[in-house]
Order: sequence, then structure tokens, then C-alpha cells
Amino acid sequence: MNAEITIKEFQKQLQAQGYADATVDSYRKNLNQFIRYLKDLEITDLRQINKQIVLDYKTNVMAEKNSMETKALKLRPVKRLFEYLLQNNRLLINPTEGLVETCRKNRKIQPVLTISEMQKLLQQPNLSFRMQIRNRAIMEVLYSTGIRLDELLNLTVYDPDFKEKSLLIRKGKGRKQRIVPLGKNSIRYLREYLEKIRPRYAARNPKERKLFLSNNGKALQPAPIRQAVRAYRIKAGIEKRVSPHTFRRSCATHLMQQGADIRYIQELLGHSRLSTTQLYTRVLPIEVKSSHEQYHPGVE
Repeated sequence: MNAEITIKEFQKQLQAQGYADATVDSYRKNLNQFIRYLKDLEITDLRQINKQIVLDYKTNVMAEKNSMETKALKLRPVKRLFEYLLQNNRLLINPTEGLVETCRKNRKIQPVLTISEMQKLLQQPNLSFRMQIRNRAIMEVLYSTGIRLDELLNLTVYDPDFKEKSLLIRKGKGRKQRIVPLGKNSIRYLREYLEKIRPRYAARNPKERKLFLSNNGKALQPAPIRQAVRAYRIKAGIEKRVSPHTFRRSCATHLMQQGADIRYIQELLGHSRLSTTQLYTRVLPIEVKSSHEQYHPGVE
């Protein structure tokens, strides 16, 4: 079972299953590193790989000067590859079984904005300009729904339902569809964008059905959104690092702080595992302590 050919087949399988292009590209890059390691050992057949070879590769990865999360990203595709081969009866034994990528408990918690910081950030676009109305709509939708950036960019004009106050996510992670609620502010700015801004942009490219467009009528790409968010963060005087994904983390955290059930948040975010959602219970420990002291009956 040729390593290079089999790994290319695995990558095609990921694409067929609806994995995001960025995920497939990450798997490709990190599996190529694994292939180079095998070549150094003069191994070309995946059936030659045993648990010791996998553990030696892990030692090699762990010795690199990278973050634990980056190291985990290098090991995860190798695990998924052999799980795929086992599930398809191409191997009888999985040499990566029991391999720990990284402990979720040790993951670094990424920044989350407070409610007041989020409100300040959302107020930064200058609504005298069409593009900034679009940007306000994008940020309101990201915060209201907690959807991923690639999910937002894959939205079409058919996906918002203002009557039901909801948004259809057709291309979620792992090819899963879900419906998420839209809040009042997101509906307000999204409606304004659809009625006043998008028609002007779409006039240059009438066949484009994606919801969010650039001023030339083409589907919006990630870079302009990241740049705009960074500029608004600086303008708002927020020192924390802010990215489109910050809206997702902040949405989940604020819901949890307001008492939302964790399983509702899991459904909203499209997490397949509750343990992924439970990461949000670890944020803002100072606020948790403050609430405990204020409300717990055992505190005098």
C-alpha cells in the first residue's frame, strides 16, 4: 500500500466528505511531513508502519519549536489517516491507537471579548459608507450566530429567513447543515445590507448568489474581513487580539454567562462533541469567581 498514493486518496476522501479547503490543505501539508519522515526510514508501504515508528515520529514532532497546538495539528492527520484505513478494511491494526495529540485541558484559551468590548467593537464601522454597512452586518451576524468564517462566506442570498429570524448553514463543518437564530441587531443590519448595499455590488456580477460580496460583485474572501476586524479593534482601543473567530468564542461565552444550557450552545456552534463546547466553561475565571461571591448562598 504505497504511502504517497494512499495519502492522496485520503485527501480526496476528505474533500468528498465536505471538509473545508483550509482543513484539507492543513492535512496535506502535515501528511507530506509524515511522508518525508517515512522516506528517511526508507518506508514506502503503510503496512510496514508499527506503533514504535508512530511513537518515534511523535517524539520527532514534539522536539520541534512549535506550540502544542501546532504539534497536535501535525499528529492529528496521521491518526485520521490510519483510522480511515482501518474503517475501510485496508489494515487490521491501527498503529496510532492510543496516540495522544495534545490534552484539551492544556490548550491555551484564546481571547474572548467582554460584552462591553464587543458592543464597542460593533459600533466602529462608519455607516456613512456602503462597505462599512456591509462590515457591520458581517460582524453582527458572526456575533449573533457564532458561525465560523468559512460558514459565513458560503452563505447565499437564500439562506437568511427574516420571518423565522433564522439563518440556514448549508455547508457546516463535516458537511452538516444546521439552522441558527438571528438576533434583532443582526436582522437589522443584514436587512439594510441586502436592501441597500448588495444590489449595487451585484449589478456588476448578477449571477453571483453568495450573500456577502466585495464592491466588484465577486464573492467576499477572508482577507478583507480579517483586515477590517483588525482595523476596528485598533480604532476601538481594544488591546486583545481579535479575529473573526473571536466573535464565535465571545458569542458562546456570553450565552454561557447569561445561563444558556451548554447543549444549546453545542447545537448553535455545530460541535459534534460536547467536550469541545465545554472548553468555554474555562474562560473568564475572574467573572465566575465574582459571580460566585455575589450569588452563592454559602458566601457571607
